[in-house]
Amino acid sequence: MELEVRHLRYVDAIGTAGSLTRAAAALGLSQPALTAQLHRIEHAVGGALFDRGRHGARPTALGDVVLAHAREVLAALDDLHRAVGRLHDGPLLRVGVLPTALARLLGDVATAAVPDRVVDLSVVESRADALDALRDGGLDLALHVDFPGRECLAPAGVGMTPLGEEPVFVHVPTTHPAAGGPEPGLADLAGSTWLTAQHGDAEFDRHLADRCGPIAVQGAEELVVAQLLRRGADVVVPLQALDTGIALPGRTRAVAGSPLRLRHLLLWSADLDPDVVERVRAGLVDAYRRAAATRSRIPGWFDRNPGWLGSSEPA
Repeated sequence: MELEVRHLRYVDAIGTAGSLTRAAAALGLSQPALTAQLHRIEHAVGGALFDRGRHGARPTALGDVVLAHAREVLAALDDLHRAVGRLHDGPLLRVGVLPTALARLLGDVATAAVPDRVVDLSVVESRADALDALRDGGLDLALHVDFPGRECLAPAGVGMTPLGEEPVFVHVPTTHPAAGGPEPGLADLAGSTWLTAQHGDAEFDRHLADRCGPIAVQGAEELVVAQLLRRGADVVVPLQALDTGIALPGRTRAVAGSPLRLRHLLLWSADLDPDVVERVRAGLVDAYRRAAATRSRIPGWFDRNPGWLGSSEPA
């Protein structure tokens, strides 16, 4: 069997996700189907590409080699598609995003705000990488976050507009003392292990340390998180305020005083038309508020708490 582009995308998805389950979901495949494809690919290259166990899928030495070449080929193909797209569909609006609930709304918002340009979204986990790409011309817009006491400073050549703040809720097992009663404070969560996304934002971990002091923080896959919650382990899971559709056992609580929070930022290249920036900004604020009315993890929270990005009333 000769390798095809789709095979390279399968390998890249597994390497990026760190597990077959997450990669299959991202690709829209069943896990058995992706596993069967991986076996065919491994047979074609003559060896295992990933060590698969309870901690996920990690590249073998052969896997590292194949991944590096696969990503190089895929990047070249993506460049080709973008070049062709510019010829057929008009100029691109290149947008970098941190994967947040708000970022999922950006594609439609940007398309409506700039109908004469093709919106090209890419994931940019690091805020420093986003700022560098905006300054160097690799991106036109970026949607990212910062945290209290760790505010973003935009360099020369990059504009920045804060969109508003979002509270960070916590999710605990039903057996956790913070699952019932009044809104828990950070002191009520002391001693629990905080479970964050395995490939999450290091800035958020620092924000936890700023607010909570010395705590145990552990990166975990979604399946492991669900299992620990189901077992009633002494764990706390920080969550975005908007529901992303992933069901977890246990209960979501707001933290008293909302000490854990993030600020959404719209960043842009100095070459971008200010009218475009304003249309995207206004569209994002409106889209978040409409989503908050039906998708808040704690129904009605934004109505009861003015001044947040999802609130209809100012502070």
